[in-house]
Amino acid sequence: MSRAFTAARAIAARVGSRLVTSPTSHEPPLVLVFSKDRAIQLELFLRSYAQQLSTPLPLTVMYRATSEAHRQAYEEVFAGYSASELTVIAESAFKPDLLAVLRASNARHVIFFVDDIVFIHPVDTRLLEQWDARDGVLSLRLGRNITHSFNRGNIEQPQPPQLESATLGEQPLARWRWSTGVLDWSLPTSLDGHLLPLPDLVPVIEQASFKAPNSLEGAIGQYKFLFKWRWGYCWEQARIMNLPLNTVKTEDYDFPHQGWDAEQLLEAYQRGLRLDVSELPLSEHNSCHMAWTPTLRPAPEASLGTGT
Repeated sequence: MSRAFTAARAIAARVGSRLVTSPTSHEPPLVLVFSKDRAIQLELFLRSYAQQLSTPLPLTVMYRATSEAHRQAYEEVFAGYSASELTVIAESAFKPDLLAVLRASNARHVIFFVDDIVFIHPVDTRLLEQWDARDGVLSLRLGRNITHSFNRGNIEQPQPPQLESATLGEQPLARWRWSTGVLDWSLPTSLDGHLLPLPDLVPVIEQASFKAPNSLEGAIGQYKFLFKWRWGYCWEQARIMNLPLNTVKTEDYDFPHQGWDAEQLLEAYQRGLRLDVSELPLSEHNSCHMAWTPTLRPAPEASLGTGT
């Protein structure tokens, strides 16, 4: 019997009652973003987040800068936001730092993001605030347009056999059972924009072994069967996408990316350039990750375009 399965049985007994008795309240989730040596990508994430959420929720950013130049670039990004909008944590030890943030929060849900995500369509914040864990796990990265997997060589990935229309909070969504999905449609514990029940996730993270976001996703993925019986929900069109321009990995994970150099992107940021996604070909968005190269433009000219 695997360590993960043995631990999961204990965790399931500990949190199982909460999985079906979560109260309904209008309470914002904890929004937590991970970033390393990617000030220019984080700036785009924050800019798109502010534009596409009907009422942007407070954010917490856990970041790591491997040089003084990267740290200064981050400081410039953070200077554009007030303390009520953005809480900044300079990472010293990833797992203890993460658990400290999660344990200090009174939120019922947490939604994780990584810094190469961009919001491409509007999100009604009320749905995030009013979400009931008994409804299931809400995904911002999935939608009926997601039919391929970039991370697996852009192979076609079938959608769940019973992907049906649903309405929650007066918003048209689609839903399916996580247990019936494959590939991205079977991963309720993704760190890319999934609204997860925080009290149920903390004991999983306490038990899991990891040292950075990549291994965190893999570690909590071992416990996905705790959530797979639940409904998955998404918008008709995915609200976010990853733009994998480069890698700044500290672990042995080799995801496909565009091959940009972190130092070149830093230099571009220092010269006042920003990522412009106004020409993003949304009609080609069929994977959670998209191999597309944004334009670099002077900060006042950088644009997001619009989505519906």
